[in-house]
Amino acid sequence: MTFLRYRIFIVLITACFSSVFAQVKVKGKCVDKKGNPLELTTVRADQNEMPYLTRTDFDGNFALEIPAGKTRFLFQYDNTNKVEMELMIPDVDSFVLETIRFNFENLDIVNINRDRDIVNGVPSLPPYDYQRNPLSSVEKYITYTTAATSSNELTNNYNVRGGNYDENLVYVNGFLINRPFLTRSGQQEGMSFINTALVKDVRFSAGGFQAVYGDKLSSVLDIEYKKPDSLHASVMASLLGVEGHMEQGIGSRFRYLVGGRYRSNGYLLNSLPTKGNYNPVFWDGQFVTEFDLNEKWQWTVLGHISSNNYQFSPVSQQTDFGTANEAYSFNIYFDGQEDTRFLTMTGGTAFKYTGKKLQANTYLTAFRSNEREYFDIQGQYYINELETDPSKEEYGDSIAVLGVGTFMNHARNRLTASILSAYHDATYSFNENSAFRYGFGIQHDDFSDVLSEWRMIDSAGYSVPQNTAGVDLFEVIKGRLKLQNDRVHAYVQQNQQWSGKKKDRFVSKVVKIKNDSTGLKVFRTFSDTMKGGTAKWELDAGVRALYTSFNTDFMVTPRVSISFIPVKYVFHKDHFERRSMKFRFAAGAYYQPPFYREFRTFTGGLNPNVVAQKSLHFVLGGDYNFYMWGREKPFKVSAETYYKYLWDINPYEIENVRTRYYADNIAKGYAVGFDANMHGEFVKGLESFFKIGVLSTKEDVENDSYWNFYNAAGERITSISEDQEPVDSVEVFPGYIRRPSDQRLNMGILFQDHMPGLERFMVQMGLNFGSRLPYGPPDFTRYKDTLSMKSYFRVDIGLSFDLLKKDRSKIQDKWYGKFSDALVSFEVFNLLGINNVLSKQWIQDVSGGYYAIPNYLTQRRFNLKIIVRI
Repeated sequence: MTFLRYRIFIVLITACFSSVFAQVKVKGKCVDKKGNPLELTTVRADQNEMPYLTRTDFDGNFALEIPAGKTRFLFQYDNTNKVEMELMIPDVDSFVLETIRFNFENLDIVNINRDRDIVNGVPSLPPYDYQRNPLSSVEKYITYTTAATSSNELTNNYNVRGGNYDENLVYVNGFLINRPFLTRSGQQEGMSFINTALVKDVRFSAGGFQAVYGDKLSSVLDIEYKKPDSLHASVMASLLGVEGHMEQGIGSRFRYLVGGRYRSNGYLLNSLPTKGNYNPVFWDGQFVTEFDLNEKWQWTVLGHISSNNYQFSPVSQQTDFGTANEAYSFNIYFDGQEDTRFLTMTGGTAFKYTGKKLQANTYLTAFRSNEREYFDIQGQYYINELETDPSKEEYGDSIAVLGVGTFMNHARNRLTASILSAYHDATYSFNENSAFRYGFGIQHDDFSDVLSEWRMIDSAGYSVPQNTAGVDLFEVIKGRLKLQNDRVHAYVQQNQQWSGKKKDRFVSKVVKIKNDSTGLKVFRTFSDTMKGGTAKWELDAGVRALYTSFNTDFMVTPRVSISFIPVKYVFHKDHFERRSMKFRFAAGAYYQPPFYREFRTFTGGLNPNVVAQKSLHFVLGGDYNFYMWGREKPFKVSAETYYKYLWDINPYEIENVRTRYYADNIAKGYAVGFDANMHGEFVKGLESFFKIGVLSTKEDVENDSYWNFYNAAGERITSISEDQEPVDSVEVFPGYIRRPSDQRLNMGILFQDHMPGLERFMVQMGLNFGSRLPYGPPDFTRYKDTLSMKSYFRVDIGLSFDLLKKDRSKIQDKWYGKFSDALVSFEVFNLLGINNVLSKQWIQDVSGGYYAIPNYLTQRRFNLKIIVRI
């Protein structure tokens, strides 16, 4: 009997413990709103503060073992797409959840298993509220956060690793974007095509990009606009202009975005040294519509129209320059005016097919630009030497007149451009580790350009250059040009991924934590077994071909990149997770065929013998994510070192923002450097960015040797030498000289903060530093461009305040309860009031001597901005 009672007791105890520790295998699947599987979705189950974690596989399936009982589930695809629920898990062997459906469409389902923040090998940049940032634009944002650089706040142009702006690709929703061609100054440029209110995602590559992207030498900026599922709108008004947008998803099949902007930045331009009547008026409008024809087909339409009207009547300019011991003053009095008008239109439509294995896109685009540049400006100038001795009564006043003269600038330039293109690309996924991509397209360019531009300089009653038989002009550009060019391109690419054998890994870490009962910090060891960890290799290999008809140039460019993702784990909060770490190497050929300006000579002709500029890229870099300061989101550090060999270079000169090419492939060169950036929540809940870049880029121009002549005294003969009789000469070979974008050091900071205890008050600060750029006299002789400009340093700051209460529940019944944001921002441009130099204005006297007068950029200015969103 006793033995029987003992056996019954053992059975009861065993049953109790088996009930307590019984594990239920919970299975499920995560899909998007169209039923497509969602890979790598984090699944978290919490019971009595004990978390259980797993992730979905390629087909969106997951399984984890947890005890029976009340459980809170969190399904998280990314920072914005989450599903939460609370369920009672029954005491059974296996339990299947209903399909977890997210309220968004996953457009990358045919991509092989890669980081979702990387599309076509180009990483996404962290989301950012561009409208809050002073001088807000996507182009300015990337100059603070990536390898892109800019030393002119009046333009959206940027340079990447030694190139100019013409070497950058820009896409919006898959459409290749063009812009006006005659722009010669940042004052004329107007607004960027990219409307920040419509932007969802920004991807940027500074080199070594895949064959799927087009034929440029430097970079790719790939913009994805929003895909709304409900009604949202915004309005932003400031002293510089106003803009608004609206977006809506109608039903489950139709979505639209529409935005308009108006800008008049005369207030900003009035801080320039040249005083006068500025009347810039810029406006644009654009829309994007998407219609799901069925579950697999989507029809997209994009439209954009932009008008840039810039009128300017200069009156006077005074510029002080020199050093403390050698100071000068330059004064000009103007007559005349400038009238520049650009009207550009872009239209495009796309048909997109999305299947389980195949994704295919067909694009049709049209671009039209009507541009007119008229000006007649006369300037009468004098240069004075200033007294620099503080002990003298004339300190700061003129003590000598060094030069007096007049110049006359005239232009009647008109250009029309039409660009039509059609292209198709597709991706076929064999499985989760292998995909094949291909694409082809054709583009027709049609340019009509009427050039009539001349410049006259009269110094001390003599026209420069001197001619006793008549009056010669300093520079003349005349021409009636027609250019029609057809481009045909095609590419193929294989994306492949390999993984090692999956195996479980035991990980542990000793962590110093606070004891809840004693309040003392103690050491505790955490350990776990991570299932199925394996290192990964990724290979992207492709080749691109292009033919251009105007110069009958054919080119083939192979490109390859390989990435390695090691198995490393990091302890965060109360669990282990795989550390995001990647190392990559990319190499390839990148050719850039001439577009239009590359064909145009300095005198207004066309050289059909210009061929594509060519380069070889070698890029080695990596990404490393880590946690600190208890933040939920990891910090990220990215670094790349690169080398580019360049040949068949078409050298160029930069005047303000206008690029003037030599229209000949007469140089070779290189670019080498290092870029690093870091971003994360340095202030909790607010992302900030830091970057640094080091660069050296030089070129060697063919047949650019020159002779130095020496007189009997052994002195080199110049225009001011008394003895002009040569007795000896030496041929000089300049060799490699700095390219126009050779900026050795560049740093950027984009920092956000809020006031402790008053989080509605925020600060956004942008800091940009760029070291000296090279320049030289305006005679189109490259070997003379060995002087160095002043370094560029600028700080902009914005102070914004959220007018809505922090507790949203208290204002839901108010008339303003539907607003998601209502912000007032006070901005200070060029906070430190630094005189940054854009370029040099060269004044020549009759003896041939030059004076380099700095053209300063904008001074300190204030702006008030209001942003309202629903």
